[in-house]
Amino acid sequence: MGLAGCSSDGGGNESDDGGNDADQDLQSAGGLMSSEAKLLEQPPDPIPEGGTFTVGLTTQPKGLNTLATSSSYSFAILDFVNEFGTALVPETYEVKPSVYTKWTAKNTTGKNAKPDVFFNVREGLTWSDGKKLTVDDVVFTYNFMMEQKPGRYISTVRPIESVEKASGSEWDVHMKLERPIGTYQINQLQLPILPKHVWSNVGDYQTYSPTKHGGPIGLGPGKVTTYNPSTAVEITFRDDYELSSLPWIEQNDFLIAGGPFLDSLRFKVYGSQSARRQAFFRGEIDAMYLGLQKKTQSTVKKVEKNERLTMVTGPDSGYSHHSYNLRRTPLDDATFRQVLGFAFDDYYWITNLQRGYAIEGDFVMPPGYAKVRPESGSDASLLKADATQAFSYRSKGEQSAEPDIEGMRTFLKEGKVIDGTAGTYAGVEYPGSITGVEASQTEAKHDYTFGPVESSVLQNADTDEELRVNGKTITQHLGRPMKMYIDPPKESPQEAEMFKRYVRVLKRIGIPVQTQVLEFNTQLTKVYGKEDFDIFTMGWNSLSPLGVSSLYNLMHSDNADDHSKTDTGKKKNTSTLLNNPMGYGLPDNAGADDLISQARTTMDDEKRNELVRKAVEKLYLDFPTMVTDYDNILFPVDGKKYGGFITGITDPGAYNFAQEMKQVYRKQG
Repeated sequence: MGLAGCSSDGGGNESDDGGNDADQDLQSAGGLMSSEAKLLEQPPDPIPEGGTFTVGLTTQPKGLNTLATSSSYSFAILDFVNEFGTALVPETYEVKPSVYTKWTAKNTTGKNAKPDVFFNVREGLTWSDGKKLTVDDVVFTYNFMMEQKPGRYISTVRPIESVEKASGSEWDVHMKLERPIGTYQINQLQLPILPKHVWSNVGDYQTYSPTKHGGPIGLGPGKVTTYNPSTAVEITFRDDYELSSLPWIEQNDFLIAGGPFLDSLRFKVYGSQSARRQAFFRGEIDAMYLGLQKKTQSTVKKVEKNERLTMVTGPDSGYSHHSYNLRRTPLDDATFRQVLGFAFDDYYWITNLQRGYAIEGDFVMPPGYAKVRPESGSDASLLKADATQAFSYRSKGEQSAEPDIEGMRTFLKEGKVIDGTAGTYAGVEYPGSITGVEASQTEAKHDYTFGPVESSVLQNADTDEELRVNGKTITQHLGRPMKMYIDPPKESPQEAEMFKRYVRVLKRIGIPVQTQVLEFNTQLTKVYGKEDFDIFTMGWNSLSPLGVSSLYNLMHSDNADDHSKTDTGKKKNTSTLLNNPMGYGLPDNAGADDLISQARTTMDDEKRNELVRKAVEKLYLDFPTMVTDYDNILFPVDGKKYGGFITGITDPGAYNFAQEMKQVYRKQG
């Protein structure tokens, strides 16, 4: 899971993976996105082999120790070295066999259940140094990680009680879990498998340097043959790779079995986005890792006009957001937070400023992960159902951009909450929640009235009244106007323009608010380190396609500092950067802890997905965060020289980059 600033680049694809407890785990907008995965062109038969595909990076990888590095640029390389027990279909996210051929879980229900997981290891696989994979390698992998506790995988191995060879002839490995884990198939069964003959000689995983010992060694198709991280890295593909020819791959309409078809994959490191982009248009590289980061019309048109280039598109693996500190009045009240949503002009943001390169946001699960969105399993249309528009911009009419100030004020004064119940709210019909879930609040926490303007920040604003919360202005409650942290305007001029418009509307309502420009690292410390904020703007990417661990990490109270509690006279506030700075789920705040916790321990797939969908919609109604948009991923490639690209899968230039490259082939001629 990656954290990044919320800018015009949407979900923030440039960030490193922070090593969180991720699962390792489409509609069209502007005509750029496919609604389903498909091949851009049908491959020839036979598929030609050979060639070197060159990819441009703007950040150098930080080591190739799969247990120690947290760099997403390192894993762009390691994804061709490592293999896992299970695999995911890149469109539907169904769990399929890989190194493990089959598995089962027993003793999964009941009080204090400790599930027994059994699985078999595929025969005939070889490591990249030519040695054969054995069951001992798999058992060693788990026990080594349980002993060493590498940060990236500690949350995955922590609930494992033991792993050993299974007794009897039906199963190869027996894993005992301390508790039921709803996503064990893509957590505990998807750790990178380590060669025992290499790692058994490693005393401390943090100090091991694979490149000094002929590595890294893995079950994947790639061998790192050149490693100069400041300039270039090259992977050579081996001929004895079998995992791309499994039956479920051969039966899939958009996956090409039998790859990789290339001889090698080369990564070249550039000092800036501009330098890399120029190299791409000159033909020095065949693609840019992560795709286009600055989606200006001129750049997109330049790609479209170039006969050599082809645009591969796909949905975002995350979202951009504004999030609120629920520890502060009146941000602790869903009524007030929902009005902040009414005041944001979604249409202007998406159509005028994003120019269709993003999709209007709603739920904290992106549309590419449809099975864990509330619309799944219902008659509601993805992204288009009225229930996804509960907090749409309140204007004076469908064709008007003029905000309905009085409508939003009335919503506050009446103390309403869109809690999942059908009705008319601030002039817009809402059909009721899709999943039947109810918000944490059914009425306002505070009494809202309006009176004369007192706060200095509103003196020159276009407003005749100022909001009172329980008889006091927000400035009196906070000791200052409400602040919104934003990125430097030069980094995101579209976002800066949107905030000017947004703040004008909030001031017209009578809400004293001002923006404060902060560099990303400063904002990161104030928000995630100290929880010292009112409203902040950032983004998440590479979320879990099954939703469970992302919801737990980002929205569960276990991952929030509780400033209301004290420990020896001091506020209880850890120095750890926790992922839920909003305080969602803490005592006296809205929360979805029960649903998230149930999903984490439900090992039946459909029951788990149903719980996730309810948690996602409850989050939407509680509104601790406003999802502003999902990025349209644009991944231009040299389509004249190479084929085999899939369009319509999540993050084709990042999250599913390895899948794309495993089936890319050099065209004849």
